[in-house]
Amino acid sequence: MNLWSFDTETWLIQPGLLAPPLVCGSVATQATGTERLLDKAQAREFFRDAIATPDTHLVGANLVYDLGVMAADDPRLVAPIFAALEAGRLHCVQVREALIDIARGVYGVHPLTGRRLDDDEGARYPLALLVQRHLGLDISADKHAPDAWRLRYAELDGVPVERWPAAAVEYPKRDARYTLDVYFCQETLAREVSNGGNLHAEADQMRAAFALHLASIWGLRTNGVAVAQLRERVEREWNENRAKFQAAGIFRADGTKDSKRLAALVTAAYDGQPPITSPSDRFPDGQVATDRDTLLGSGDPILEELGRSGRVDKYKSTYLDVVEAGTTHPINPRFNVLVSTTRVSSDYQQLPQKGGIREVHEARPGFVFCSVDYGGLELRTMAQRAIWELGYSKMADALNSGLDVHTLAAAEFLGTSYAELLPLVKAKDPVAVSYRQLAKILNFGKGGGMRAGTLVYNARAKDRVSFCLLAKRADECGVTREEVTVQRKPKRVCRVCLLVAKELDELWMRAWPEQRELQEKAQALAYGGGFADVMIPGVNILRGMCGYTQILNTPFQGLGAVGCKLAMWRVSREMYVDRRSPLYGSRIVLNMHDELLSELLADDAQRLHDAAERKAYLMREAMKETTPDLAPAIEAEPALSRILSKDAATVRDSSGRLLVWEPAAKRAA
Repeated sequence: MNLWSFDTETWLIQPGLLAPPLVCGSVATQATGTERLLDKAQAREFFRDAIATPDTHLVGANLVYDLGVMAADDPRLVAPIFAALEAGRLHCVQVREALIDIARGVYGVHPLTGRRLDDDEGARYPLALLVQRHLGLDISADKHAPDAWRLRYAELDGVPVERWPAAAVEYPKRDARYTLDVYFCQETLAREVSNGGNLHAEADQMRAAFALHLASIWGLRTNGVAVAQLRERVEREWNENRAKFQAAGIFRADGTKDSKRLAALVTAAYDGQPPITSPSDRFPDGQVATDRDTLLGSGDPILEELGRSGRVDKYKSTYLDVVEAGTTHPINPRFNVLVSTTRVSSDYQQLPQKGGIREVHEARPGFVFCSVDYGGLELRTMAQRAIWELGYSKMADALNSGLDVHTLAAAEFLGTSYAELLPLVKAKDPVAVSYRQLAKILNFGKGGGMRAGTLVYNARAKDRVSFCLLAKRADECGVTREEVTVQRKPKRVCRVCLLVAKELDELWMRAWPEQRELQEKAQALAYGGGFADVMIPGVNILRGMCGYTQILNTPFQGLGAVGCKLAMWRVSREMYVDRRSPLYGSRIVLNMHDELLSELLADDAQRLHDAAERKAYLMREAMKETTPDLAPAIEAEPALSRILSKDAATVRDSSGRLLVWEPAAKRAA
């Protein structure tokens, strides 16, 4: 194998521009002294030759950024880049470090200091951190000094390299050397880590990382009129909330929060025993917690309202300026291809389903949004995991037979049969519908190890749903409250809700006996607060040092991530390099766990239909390969829309051709 490190220096990233102009490159091989600075022409020539040579492998730090730069510089390189990724010839030390740390059970934690890595540290593993870990060198001055060349290469664009300052010449050469040295240290470390540090999965993760980066580069746009209306509404609600909480004494007239008053209210709500924050230098004994979870779990109406008002606060502080900027240039989400469960994370992944944030996003002229969402994916991956681990799954049998697993579990709750309950659900019988909703909460929560208190708390705090009211066991929720522990924090929940949840817990286990076995195994592995290594089935990615809920969650969440990433890669490949595909020329814009959002070319109605169907087909096939025993149950249907909306649905004409969904207000008009 012919192995080189490769790095680029560019103009600065700007809003809407994640692949800025190339200035120079740098390369190195394993031998010390081989590091070289390449001017723009030399960098182009080197990369063009390397990417097309079958036995040449390239290593980088955040390599997908460099791939995006080179593809933007010369679009003819897009197809060779896809081919090199398909062949597994492109490597990133950050992706490799994440895989190794997942195997060791220390993902997101500095293994030497135990300090949690901040999300602001890039993709959690910036080169400076890896150099410190593996080489024992501190290169932070190169990265963060006020006069560091890292952010100044635009000044040198067009200047012959012979006239560059020595520091500007040496910086990229050092990065090329450090990157390759870290790579070889990782090779050595991986041999000492269980499962080879998961490095066999690097190629798959690199393919997904590049597809995500292309989505980031393309980005999303927003509608100026819709954004202005959203801002007016959010700011009005924010001002109304502030006035309400001022009247309660929580905020002063000048808008500042009265922390003492708020702490007193929390203390009273928790009967004098409020949750306490972790000790700090300033507060060695901790202080009264006033976070959102504490407020929502307090049982006090004004405090719960304050906790819920954080939604409007977040719209104002987090989203308004971003979506407003999207009216003039693309919004570029930041993706992280690997978190500890191997799922994708993003700063734009959890867009609120309600409140109008999604709806201001509008497809570009000539394009239409196409959303394809895997229906009930975690139920299917949970069932596949059970088959591989136990040899059977009653839930898999139900899903493959086309049965509604929520109604099936609800029938167990009510002591009736599926055949008797299903017509009542379809007829909107209140009891049948309520118990099906309870079954849905447990189906999606219990498989991951949620206990009764957590189920009740999450249902009430996040979805405003009460177990006792759904079960027709009370006229008012929360008359009597009981303390439970949720994520190691005390919460107060309705006692009747808690009783209902505990009763349904046992009935849920009867509905899905395989889950009882899996949870008993997890309890045995995590007995006394212990930890265990867990394998994501099918791809054999190891996650080390898992507690009880992680032992249950990781296999099926990771399995879903595998299928979603495979689907994203195949869809992206056809969009960028397969001219025969109806997807060619369209673009992915967002990965939202089980949902893949794209902008499809809309210049021809038949092509739009074919592209949407092709995307859904590729996604279904990828997940069928990932969960082979659930192949008949995999669901993924396309929905076309001009604006982003959780309500967007699959709409077809009488011939079956897909149509563009319109919001109800527009349809009425």
